[in-house]
Amino acid sequence: MLGHDAVAQALVDHGVDTVFAVLGDGNLFIGENLAREHGVNLISATHEANAVLMAQGWAKATGRLGVATVTHGPGLTNTITALVEGAKNETPILVVAGDTPIEQEQHLQNLDQHALVTATGAGFQPVRNAETIAEDVSTAVRRAHFEHRPIVVNIPLNIEWDDVEYQPHPPFTPPPVRLAPDPDQLDAAMGIVASAVRPVILAGRGAVKSGARETLVRLGDALGAPLSASLLATGFFRGEPFDLGLHGTLSHPIAAETLAAADCLIVFGAGLNYFTTGNHMMLTGKRVVHVDLDPTHIDRFVTVDAGVVGDANVVAKAMIEMLSAAEHKPSGFRTSDLEQKLREFDPATAFDDKSYEGAVDPRTLTRRLDDGLPQKRQVVIDGGRFMFDALTLSVPEPKDFVTSHAFGSIGLGTSTAIGAAVARPDRPTVFCVGDGGLMMGGLTELSTAVHLGLDLIVVVYNDRCYGAEHIQLVAKGLDPAASLHDWPDLCAVAHSMGFDTATITSLEDIDTAMDVVRNRTPGVPVLIEASIDPDVVSTIYQQLG
Repeated sequence: MLGHDAVAQALVDHGVDTVFAVLGDGNLFIGENLAREHGVNLISATHEANAVLMAQGWAKATGRLGVATVTHGPGLTNTITALVEGAKNETPILVVAGDTPIEQEQHLQNLDQHALVTATGAGFQPVRNAETIAEDVSTAVRRAHFEHRPIVVNIPLNIEWDDVEYQPHPPFTPPPVRLAPDPDQLDAAMGIVASAVRPVILAGRGAVKSGARETLVRLGDALGAPLSASLLATGFFRGEPFDLGLHGTLSHPIAAETLAAADCLIVFGAGLNYFTTGNHMMLTGKRVVHVDLDPTHIDRFVTVDAGVVGDANVVAKAMIEMLSAAEHKPSGFRTSDLEQKLREFDPATAFDDKSYEGAVDPRTLTRRLDDGLPQKRQVVIDGGRFMFDALTLSVPEPKDFVTSHAFGSIGLGTSTAIGAAVARPDRPTVFCVGDGGLMMGGLTELSTAVHLGLDLIVVVYNDRCYGAEHIQLVAKGLDPAASLHDWPDLCAVAHSMGFDTATITSLEDIDTAMDVVRNRTPGVPVLIEASIDPDVVSTIYQQLG
């Protein structure tokens, strides 16, 4: 076979069945062969960054390797922000990139693709020659899984037309990792845990992947510890009487009060970053035990009192056994008063609604969306000021919650949502985005959602400006005009592409919009445009300054 056929065959040999693509000279025949010869679901994006972001959303929703393909030169440079996002959020993605022919130094699209990719934090895997295609693709797949980041497979165009005697490499299946803790690390941690008077358990995405929920509930019972979750473990402890919900800047008032009183935080698979720790202020006065499968995650953002390298479920079970052997008595931190407060807490009463005819309070909008949208759903949130409200939407399981915030960029969510929706056709995908984010990074991909017939519900929080910049200008007493934008009618644009639409300018309109969602036509996405007053700012955003 020819080299480009061998690349396609190597991908299929490793179980690739979905590829997000923008085709050009450097990858055209790879993509064509994938679709024609192997029946791979080849999904065309309108921009290379969006193809990579779709692969990222697909990977997050499935837990499998996401795959995208782009051409050389500008095709690859267009992916830079998406590659950085993937590297920072540690998502395994394979990006199959063409490169200009080695012998054509003066090719207009020639550049040092290795240096470009390395600068993003992604990995670079060159295809050395035609005979090593299967081996190099296999290596890239393994690297993506073990390095938890995008790997760019770089294929010079001349290699794609060489004859190949194809020798397949065995398919790679990531082995489950159930790493047991080092006894000395565990002993040091348990000395802190067992002596805590007011302990709290914090679970992150690592605990979710480990399937550690029931074990951590049992550990919480043994310690008398309330339970909390990081953003990426949203809803992990839902239904438990001492579930505090999110730990960090999004904590509700009762949770914040309880967390402030704690003297020990026992963390399982959560990154203790700026937001999870409330700028580290939520760790004040606490001893911290951090359990994580990846040793590089411990002490990455804060120095902890004890670190334990191991699987969350395995370590939690070992802790329970040690507590039982020592006949440890639960603390008194779980009180009937706390249980009652958590049971009776209503987030809708935590603020004064500032809706008026012409604009709705984003906090009220989010609460009404949470109740009115389909409950069996996955939720994807773009970046922007609005997200501090939208991030409080509930999901059935943590795996149903997808973000695109690792690089702090707006505009990455639309394509991420499309990839997630392709991955999970069994449920609607609710995508929340600001007007600036939609205009910057995804308006053209709405046509892709229509073409694919996705069950996608887009909610645009439209304050007709770049919200974060607006509030900063106002806070400094300056004219916010520089942050304002005269966008087109977003519902009209979406409708012209094939969306059903609804506009919200008052609280009464929310019910009408929910009717549109309930009565949506199968295969037709929905876009809801909600008018927001830029001066009505989330309480959380005000606290962040």
